[in-house]
Amino acid sequence: MSPPPLAARGAPRASRPHLVYAGIQIGLSVIVAIATWSAWHSPLTTFLWTILWLPVSHAIGLAAGFIMAAHGDPTPERQTTAGTNVAVWAYECAASILLLDLYQPWFSTAPLPPPSGPARPVAVLLLHGYGCNRAFWLRFSRHLADAGYHSDAINLSPMFGDIDDYAESIANAAHALAERTRLPVVIVGHSMGGIAARACLRRFPTLPVVHTVTLGSPHFGTLHARHGLGENVRQMSIGSEWLVALASSEKDAERARMTSIFTTHDNVVYPVRTSVLPGAHNLSLDGLGHVSLATHPRSRALVLETLERVAQGLRRGH
Repeated sequence: MSPPPLAARGAPRASRPHLVYAGIQIGLSVIVAIATWSAWHSPLTTFLWTILWLPVSHAIGLAAGFIMAAHGDPTPERQTTAGTNVAVWAYECAASILLLDLYQPWFSTAPLPPPSGPARPVAVLLLHGYGCNRAFWLRFSRHLADAGYHSDAINLSPMFGDIDDYAESIANAAHALAERTRLPVVIVGHSMGGIAARACLRRFPTLPVVHTVTLGSPHFGTLHARHGLGENVRQMSIGSEWLVALASSEKDAERARMTSIFTTHDNVVYPVRTSVLPGAHNLSLDGLGHVSLATHPRSRALVLETLERVAQGLRRGH
């Protein structure tokens, strides 16, 4: 299918669902402050509970997620020491609280930094995962800019919609980035963003996209989909007809232009084998959680190495 006409792209729009989440954060913080003051009449206690209730709740939820993942995927690769499990959980808490509770509700319109390093022969389009928005990439994009890469990130909406419906927005963003930079595009997609990129390329195969990198993407589904809402969650269920059709539509040459980076300790996408994409470059990490793939130096290094590998291939092609 021919790509859609290039849509005009102005300033990023705020993510409405995450604005609502920001309002909920404020409302619940006020309730916690009132309840704590009423119970203890202590300024310090009230301040601490008002500040800490959200990260503490998030950390408890993540602990439950890791436990469910361990039970759902009892593979030898996932089994490790208690100390390592705590370290993986602690880093995932820090990454998730930063990206999901701070960046996404409050900075969804923030611009991405321009490149400051040496000029690179590709630009990078960043696609977030389920329930997220473009602010998920604010930290990662700074490292791309330091390495010399132009980048852009978009919101995939509606939040609980059909993954196929994201294709036109992704195609327009890829065209706009290629036109602005005069460079071919590499798509980097986290979680659902990775399979949204694949679905887009199925619909618009002539896009100026030379490679796709996925981070913790459920290429063959995830058991965690049982706990989500929306059509996109049903599409990410293990064995879903949609995923089967997507996989059967791809040729060997298309898979060769994909890299799947995943972690054996993923707390959202499991069993781990569902992130392995036959015919693609599959790169495995351990000791990282799901969101950590977008912040940790080890995963970032693999993305930068992949971008350099793609760049070298383009140079040889010339």
